[in-house]
Amino acid sequence: MRSKPQRVPDRLEFDRLLTPHAVPLFRSATYLVGVDAAEDVTQETMLRAWKYFDTFDPESNSRAWLFRILRNVCNDRWSRPALELPVADLEEIAFEPYYDWEGTMLAEELSWGMQEALRALPDEYRWAILLVDVEEYSYKQISIILNCPIGTVMSRINRGRRMLARLLRPQTAETKKADELPAPSHASAAKRRIP
Repeated sequence: MRSKPQRVPDRLEFDRLLTPHAVPLFRSATYLVGVDAAEDVTQETMLRAWKYFDTFDPESNSRAWLFRILRNVCNDRWSRPALELPVADLEEIAFEPYYDWEGTMLAEELSWGMQEALRALPDEYRWAILLVDVEEYSYKQISIILNCPIGTVMSRINRGRRMLARLLRPQTAETKKADELPAPSHASAAKRRIP
């Protein structure tokens, strides 16, 4: 059986197929790892995409391929110990460049409360919610990105949405009191029902 010949990476083809997805990639990275690390994670994702671009099938979904790489970068980032490197004094930096795509990204930003609620979700639910509700992927595309069956994707989305709803539910004084009370045991509940 003959193997498929490897393509030589072409910068123009890379820019045409993958660079347009930098905004949603950065936006999702922001929700996943926070604003401070999002740029690094996005950059590492694009570098890996370039490194493995010769294995990419141009007929496939380039955006889904990038999100799969993003997921791997995030997983790798949290599985290895962090290395702290000295950073130059921030006062030495006169200004930060502004990229033309930042305005688009900022306009689509989620509220602070929603971002905090998303960060509180376990990773598998956060990924599913971001991919379906923010990036608008289909269940099939998400199953490819997350490498799991469609049924699992649907379950994670359902559970993730319920967790988000609980996290975003306004806490009134009555709800806080009810949440703090211990749940009644079955025996005491049965006693109360008897007249």
